Amino acid sequence: MPIPVKALVVVPTYWTFEQEDLSREKVSYDHPTPLNTQGTLARLLRSLTAIEAPPFAVMVITATTDPGLEAAAERQVETIIAPFRKSLPIAQFAGTDLRLLRDRLASQGMAEGMLSLQGYGNVRNLQLLVACMLEIPVVVGLDDDEVATDLGFLWKALEFVGGTAEGSFVGGVGGFYLNEAGEKLPPRERENAREGSSLFSRKAEVMKAAVEELERKPGRLVETNFVYGGNMVIHQGLFFSVPFDPYIPRGEDIDYLINTRLAGRRFFFVKDLAVVHLPPPTRNQLREDVIRFIYEREKLKRASEIPDLSPVTPESLAPYPGAFLGGDLEEEAEAALEEQGFSPELVGYARRYARETVPRFFGFWREWPRLVQAVAEDRRLNRYMVEKLALR
Repeated sequence: MPIPVKALVVVPTYWTFEQEDLSREKVSYDHPTPLNTQGTLARLLRSLTAIEAPPFAVMVITATTDPGLEAAAERQVETIIAPFRKSLPIAQFAGTDLRLLRDRLASQGMAEGMLSLQGYGNVRNLQLLVACMLEIPVVVGLDDDEVATDLGFLWKALEFVGGTAEGSFVGGVGGFYLNEAGEKLPPRERENAREGSSLFSRKAEVMKAAVEELERKPGRLVETNFVYGGNMVIHQGLFFSVPFDPYIPRGEDIDYLINTRLAGRRFFFVKDLAVVHLPPPTRNQLREDVIRFIYEREKLKRASEIPDLSPVTPESLAPYPGAFLGGDLEEEAEAALEEQGFSPELVGYARRYARETVPRFFGFWREWPRLVQAVAEDRRLNRYMVEKLALR
């Protein structure tokens, strides 16, 4: 029995050791919150209590840089969200819940190893599966370092998704990030800009060109080549068949758009849909970006050999991310690594990783619809999640 909620707002939150130590972390995130701090989650939740919106629920997904931190992070997040239960249907999905989900899948003969709380793509896939368990048709993905200042944000997020535009189903829409000055460019890209001549040191410029090109398109709803994971709306008509890639180290948002294109679908942008993005200091992302773009280029190449997928070229994704998927990518990556004091040998590792791992993703994708269906039809999981949110 569906619950009276139009959308599930899902907020991943990432936690690390009290004293950040990269050598101890099993997985890298851009700016995980140390466990001895409160982080930014409460600030976002306060903003959600003020918006004017159709009925919605909030699910916070708690991830850590090391599985050994899961219990402590779960307690910390529970303390943060508890005061908001007076004004929001809100719950947490953490390690305890993942174990139940895996057990239920195993009882149905599904590979429990398909799901994890480690890595951006895995966490984003859990966003989709939580909505499946709750029978909520739309996922609104936000991040914990944002603020929803537009009181009509959720109305705009839901306005087009699930409908049609230009003869196509609108399965996904994105919106802008604003910094404190109201500029439509992620502040973290400027923070991490480095002096140098390589393409990677000009990443903010390339992204700015993509934003300007998007703004020049007429109308409020336009097709897009890029999307921000912290302002991303996905309808079940898309996520029942298209997953996030669990093997990409970052950039899982734009990679999801690429998967959508490979599936022969389109992703859109609502030009007045925006959240304020206020990230804490962000780690250097060059290493993950090199691996990510080499991986995505390999994905496009392999996909062109799969008959039931639609071809996607780097040119069709210009200026961003297409500029980072061309034939000179390795040379640009090596130059950037040398400029920033990293070993250029990372490029060789990234090429091997892409060749070995991209086929695993296509295998994962083939299993995804069966996984989603199993989760959506499991009445025990439905009751469990509904009770967590106290929706009945």
